Amino acid sequence: MKSQNCGKQHQYHFIMLFMAAILAACFCAACGWVKPEKNPGEIQSANGGAGTDDYADEITIMHVDAGKKEFEAFISEAEKTLNMRIHVVECPINADSRHARISSLLASGDTSVDVISVNDEMISEFKHAGYLEPLQDDVMNEETASHFPQDYLKEMAMEGDQIYSVPYMMDILMLWINDAYLKEAGIPDVSTPERFKRFLAWDYGEGRYAYGGAWEKTYVYNEIGEFINLFGGDYYDWSSPKTREAMKFLKGCVEQGYSPMDQLLDQYEQLEQKFIDGKYGLVFLYGGAMNTFVDAGVYGKEIHLSQLPDFGGHTTYIATWQYVLNKASLHKEGARKFMAYAAGREGSKSYANKMNRLPAREDVIWDEDFDITGYEEMRNYLKTTSLQARPMPENSMEYITDVGILFQRYAAGEMDLDEFCKMMQELVDENMN
Repeated sequence: MKSQNCGKQHQYHFIMLFMAAILAACFCAACGWVKPEKNPGEIQSANGGAGTDDYADEITIMHVDAGKKEFEAFISEAEKTLNMRIHVVECPINADSRHARISSLLASGDTSVDVISVNDEMISEFKHAGYLEPLQDDVMNEETASHFPQDYLKEMAMEGDQIYSVPYMMDILMLWINDAYLKEAGIPDVSTPERFKRFLAWDYGEGRYAYGGAWEKTYVYNEIGEFINLFGGDYYDWSSPKTREAMKFLKGCVEQGYSPMDQLLDQYEQLEQKFIDGKYGLVFLYGGAMNTFVDAGVYGKEIHLSQLPDFGGHTTYIATWQYVLNKASLHKEGARKFMAYAAGREGSKSYANKMNRLPAREDVIWDEDFDITGYEEMRNYLKTTSLQARPMPENSMEYITDVGILFQRYAAGEMDLDEFCKMMQELVDENMN
């Protein structure tokens, strides 16, 4: 009897457990519970829905181009070529916020991101900080590295004999001009100092200015160096007559009404929009602005690239976007595999074609005929202009901001040329030596 009761009890418990399991499953389905994604801000792999088991490797990239359909096409091609699942996460659009976010990620030893796209400002700091894996033994071996601008690599990507980044997109600081302003001034171009000055001095009417700049404190650093280059000055010597002449010229643009004072607040986004709207006759912007003008339908119509005027120096700045390998990455083998692809001819061509941008590899620039808007004009810059890396100390963002604050005080009339140059020399000596 006791045995029969035990059997009935066991049967009863089994039925109750079975019913509980069914109820729990129904409850989860009713609530819509699903397994959370690995990265909430992740853009799904471009191959769409394939499981991780279908790939030999899996990595996560934080990229400035995240969210753009052209970049998704590049990632899709890279996945197929490398048999690799590539997750892409976004980084902040604002330069200061982006720098802070990536710096915090690397400093904390965060393992969620393997490869990160960085600019000159970031690599100048990070390569000294111990955050990155060196790449010269494999990804950027001697043969591969030989195809990139050598002086630039030494200045930006290297610390001693170590190479810490893979440049993938070349950005050249170039002169852009509005044809309508040229016609009003009655000149074909601004190639000579005389024509350039005539262009600036012409009266274009209320609310229209010959020269527009991005003079916000973290951006004006670019144009300070650019005009020093144009005048044949020396950024490291602020007693140089040509360096001083360049700074006097810049301030004179505001004093004489060639440029508005409110551009002290403008970064590149504001400058680009005002230029598209016809407020400015000429601007200095990096080549990456080409896509903005193409999308706005103005490049090749109102706006085109112009060669630099010759004031005694024919040099402009070069910058790149680069890939770096997070030292804390748990997927270094896959990350190196992707970075080697990006550094090679195939990956360079794929990115350039899909993103409508100039590749960083010099041999690819000259050997390939890309269907890139403004490609020949950009190549002409490489033929006719000396390219120079921007002077960048380890504390790049802090230094750039300090330079911008000094210049804004000078442009606003709070200090004269002598005081500005004296303080700039002190800043350069303190940070660049």
